[in-house]
Amino acid sequence: ATLSFINHSELFLENYDIETLKVIVVDDSRLARKAISRVLRNLGIEHLTEFEDGSHAIKYLADNPVDLVVTDYNMPEVDGVALTKFIRQGEKHEHVPVLM
Repeated sequence: ATLSFINHSELFLENYDIETLKVIVVDDSRLARKAISRVLRNLGIEHLTEFEDGSHAIKYLADNPVDLVVTDYNMPEVDGVALTKFIRQGEKHEHVPVLM
């Protein structure tokens, strides 16, 4: 249903190759991760990695570049706020958009 609200002519992605974008989805709810990933795949984003907690995402980010982080706010161990602070404090990912 979300896709019906997207007007593809209004998407400004000329600086991005949608097929090469690397996105991580972080949510402790498996159902939420799958729903978010399905929407992103329907937009043409194919390189998705899912994590159930911010601590797993932090370990991944240590060695892997990403273009977008989609995260839940409330999670056990490392929540979305702590994950975002980690991202903003490091030089490697400080420019990466975070959607919470």
